[in-house]
Amino acid sequence: MINTELTFKDDSGGLLVIMPSAVNRLLDYRQIDSSSTEAAGVLIGERRGVHLVIHEISEPGKGDIRSRCFVDRRGEHHQAAIDEAFVRSSGKLQYLGEWHTHPEDRPSPSPKDLGTWRRHLVAQEQMALVIIGCCQIWAGKKIGNDIFPLLKI
Repeated sequence: MINTELTFKDDSGGLLVIMPSAVNRLLDYRQIDSSSTEAAGVLIGERRGVHLVIHEISEPGKGDIRSRCFVDRRGEHHQAAIDEAFVRSSGKLQYLGEWHTHPEDRPSPSPKDLGTWRRHLVAQEQMALVIIGCCQIWAGKKIGNDIFPLLKI
């Protein structure tokens, strides 16, 4: 169990902070054994100026398509999690981006990941991207059509 947040930094000093409860939920989906399937969900949190703070995630469920090296986040429960968090927090918590797993120790975005994010993650504000590997976590930000890896600090 992780008791501290994970923090990543971009080249401009902007932070992506993942709170401990969200980190622990994400780590639960690591593809540690050979039969584990990829998992995906949304990142829910708050914007603090140039910083993003992840408080919650949506988790895989009904409607999602999952296999060893593929995931398609289709379940309606992901949007329901965003809507519920937004209402419960009086608008403070919102959709901040996407997460999914890879069955590798040190994950990085595949060409398919990059293309999907560029096509479907359209926003005026910066968005967070997280890939959970077996041993490490990759994090990035999407600003406009550009995707930038973040440095763990």
